[in-house]
Amino acid sequence: MIVGFLVATTQVGCNIFETRPPEPPTQSSSSFIPATEPSLVFSNMTNAFRDMNSLNYLKSFADSSTAARSFSFEPTPQARVKYGGVFLFWSRQSEQQYFENLRARIPSGSTATLVFQTLTAQSLQSDSAQYEATYTLTAPHSVASIPKQATGKAQFLLLADRSRNWVLWRWIDVPTGSSSFSWSDLKGEFAQ
Repeated sequence: MIVGFLVATTQVGCNIFETRPPEPPTQSSSSFIPATEPSLVFSNMTNAFRDMNSLNYLKSFADSSTAARSFSFEPTPQARVKYGGVFLFWSRQSEQQYFENLRARIPSGSTATLVFQTLTAQSLQSDSAQYEATYTLTAPHSVASIPKQATGKAQFLLLADRSRNWVLWRWIDVPTGSSSFSWSDLKGEFAQ
């Protein structure tokens, strides 16, 4: 009886050590580079849009649990007026929410493109940096009433967090013309 039980058990369980097929990834591809120097933050932002990877995008922003400051965003004056209270309490989580909302409106197989035409270091210290940039963000989303390209100029203040990785702690979107659709506008449109 015991022998019969053992034989039956080994025949039923003989495949327990075989490998199973891998599960498909749940997150898009990742090309995140640890930001050991300030300019890598901008490379990571560009890659996050190309990969449509919100987790990597979020890593570019200061978190008060790992950095001396929390992230803040200052939209263009036009966007502040147009979108009312949307920007009153803008935070790191707001950045993630807008990115996720934008990603949900980009058809499968398409990708956004972020280009910093100019990226100039205004100040570089051992633990802080300031950059000025002009940008073009092209997002082939499916909302007909919203422009697919945002252009503008921004000032970025960065700091080294406790792990010595660089993050953005303040982003000031600078108006370049009353008729241009800025990154602030794109954030305002996809904030909710």
